[in-house]
Parts: sequence; C-alpha cells; structure tokens
Amino acid sequence: METTLDLHGISHEDVHDIVHQFINSNWKPNLELSIVTGYSDRMKSIVYGILRQYDLEVVTSDIRNGGKIKVQTWRE
Repeated sequence: METTLDLHGISHEDVHDIVHQFINSNWKPNLELSIVTGYSDRMKSIVYGILRQYDLEVVTSDIRNGGKIKVQTWRE
C-alpha cells in the first residue's frame, strides 16, 4: 500500500510542517510513503533532511521520475 504527498505548489517554508505531519499521520507498519518533490534540488534537500530525522531511508528512486521520493516504514 502506498500513500503519497504531493508538494507541488507548497512553499519551501511550509514543507517542514507538512512533511512532518504526513509522516506522523501515516506512521504504520509496512507502508510505503511517496513524497512528490518535483525537480527542485532545494525541495529534495529539505525532504531528505526530514527523512533523516525519522531515520527513514529511501527505498527506491525512480529513474523515470526523479521528482519522487519513496520510503518504507518499519516492518512488523
């Protein structure tokens, strides 16, 4: 099961709160989370920094879509 957050149209200043809320709202076992960042290097950097705070690792980076980050929550 995949849950997606699309950050298109979100300001860099608002990303921290939105991504934290998304992760906390979807913190369930065995869930794949996708975060659509677009191609902004700054946006990706912000999101990767937040993922490190939760000790989440990127599962896949879709070569066809470099503007999407996928992570996996823990497994039970």
